[in-house]
Amino acid sequence: MNDSITHRPLIEINHKSLPKVYAPQAAIVKGVRSDGMHFKVDIGRVCYLERAMDSGHYLSGKHYIPSSVNTKSLSPERVKWLQNYLYTAFNRGWRDETLRQNLHCLRYFFHFCDFDGGLKPTTLDGLVSEYQRYTNILDQRGCINGDSYLKPSSILKRLNTARSFIQWAFQLSNNEILALIPKQRSQQSNSVNEIRSVSLQDGQDYLRACAAYFNQFADAILDNRYPIPVSHPHDEREYLYWHSNLGTSLVSLPNCFTKEGEPLPYQKIKDILAKNFKSKLPTKSEFYDRALVRNRNEWISGKLTPQKIYAYNLSVFCFFQIYLAFTAANVQPTLDLKISDIDLSKVGFSAFAKKHKFRAGRSVRFEAPSHLKREIIKYVKLRTWAESLELPGDENDYLFVKIGENNKLQRFDRNSGAALIRKSLLFKGLTKISSRDIRQLAGEYFIRKSQGKVSLVAKKLNNSIATTATSYTSIDIETQAQEMNRYHEELSSQIRYFNRTTHSPIPVIFASEDESERIATGSCSNIDGEVPSRAKGFNVKAPEPACGTFESCLFCEYFAIHEDFEDIHKLLSLKEALNTTSMIRNDSEHHEAVVKPAIFRIDEILDYVSNNNHGLRDVIRLAGDKIEMGNFNQHWGRQIEILLRRANGSGREV
Repeated sequence: MNDSITHRPLIEINHKSLPKVYAPQAAIVKGVRSDGMHFKVDIGRVCYLERAMDSGHYLSGKHYIPSSVNTKSLSPERVKWLQNYLYTAFNRGWRDETLRQNLHCLRYFFHFCDFDGGLKPTTLDGLVSEYQRYTNILDQRGCINGDSYLKPSSILKRLNTARSFIQWAFQLSNNEILALIPKQRSQQSNSVNEIRSVSLQDGQDYLRACAAYFNQFADAILDNRYPIPVSHPHDEREYLYWHSNLGTSLVSLPNCFTKEGEPLPYQKIKDILAKNFKSKLPTKSEFYDRALVRNRNEWISGKLTPQKIYAYNLSVFCFFQIYLAFTAANVQPTLDLKISDIDLSKVGFSAFAKKHKFRAGRSVRFEAPSHLKREIIKYVKLRTWAESLELPGDENDYLFVKIGENNKLQRFDRNSGAALIRKSLLFKGLTKISSRDIRQLAGEYFIRKSQGKVSLVAKKLNNSIATTATSYTSIDIETQAQEMNRYHEELSSQIRYFNRTTHSPIPVIFASEDESERIATGSCSNIDGEVPSRAKGFNVKAPEPACGTFESCLFCEYFAIHEDFEDIHKLLSLKEALNTTSMIRNDSEHHEAVVKPAIFRIDEILDYVSNNNHGLRDVIRLAGDKIEMGNFNQHWGRQIEILLRRANGSGREV
């Protein structure tokens, strides 16, 4: 950096109210995060080839530090690039946080180009060359441990943001950018039905506790009661009370209160209190005066104490958790809800609220069973109480708000619950579950109740059929393996070798990318969510196709095959899983009645596609070689692994 370094003219831009004219090199983009905090991103600085290096503080995005630049190093090419990029970005309807994230990813790319041994590109060829080098460096950061490690999702985000910048900066078509840079894909994009990280029982215990705590703490605020009686699922003591604003203390106080909830005189409960505190320290003996007298008097008098703030915020968090469980809603559209969006009269009957899902670019509906209505009504009363405090803050319209620092009302964000429950004895012994886990549990509940109707579940979750089938119809992998066994047992009375009305091979649809979705057994052409049925040629002895039960897809009229390695490999992996199941059972009758017809169908499909496309014969041989080496499709490979593990655990040899 030479002596020409100086501060440049700046202009702050809100993408929701853009000025008619502005200089991109001076642009500071500002907005508001979901937690109510304001942010500013100095994006215009990337137009200068010589500038002060980003500091760690600045890169965090939490602080706004104007950047010093060499004004003589301004690149007219980059000014035009940024102008084109911002024009497209500002017109895509992104949320403030999405825009902030993308701009920071763009800054990381230009920091790499200009400071990490880069070419400081000012041409399309230079940008593409730097992008390729950026790809290699990020891949390395995904393979190392330590502070430089990046998750695959972070790498994908940074690469796709840089690729979008190049496309929009030069106003390239999809085909033109594809010829220069292939579109990055998630390494997990082809995985089917990811393992749910918590068991169904853990989820039920956690949500049951949230429901109990919401009612207990909300009632304590609304009814002006203190200390707060609680019921802990893993604490067998009776007459438990909470009194600590950190949630780190629960005490058992039997016979310490009158029927009206008033604490008895100290002398009458001195012996009871002594049982709670074995220590002889004076601070322990002052518990009665501190918790049952002073704190209680402050609570009842209406003072906003730390205990009352914690109780309110915990109530909001617990209601938010059970709200997600009942509605199966996405987190961000839920946090975007305002009180005016809710129509209580429609709870349990139809969509009681609607909101825009920015990531999907469409509106979503909120539905819930009628027994959520009581909790919603109580929560609205709690929100009314919070508003009556007349605390500072401009977030009163939002349904979910917390009392933050300096007793200021702030929007509740997805991370607000972590500090509340991290040290709390209220959640001791309970498995903490994420919002995604809650949504998966709800998806699993729906898929079971609907008997595998993925289209119905997709409607409930406000997702596409493809996303629902790959992410929300799954249970943990060990249970999947067990259910695969049960599936074959249930089919034994339905499937027979000659489960068809024709002696001719039953054809299969050849899939195209635009008219089908990938599934565990191949592909599905049922884009419109029609009720699945048997393909023409099968009789009632063939299994009834059920979305989500992927083995039955082989017999469905909508089953399709892409003419590529991926779908062929899935079929051969399923065939191996069927053989493994049969070997573990060691039951010839079961093999004849259940396994053999399914394998016959797989072989029939492979013969059909190879006869119609001779080029696929080499693909089938290649996939067969992979199977021989033990390289299975991810979904069926996990099934086989669990089956073998269970067999070895029971002492069987396979």
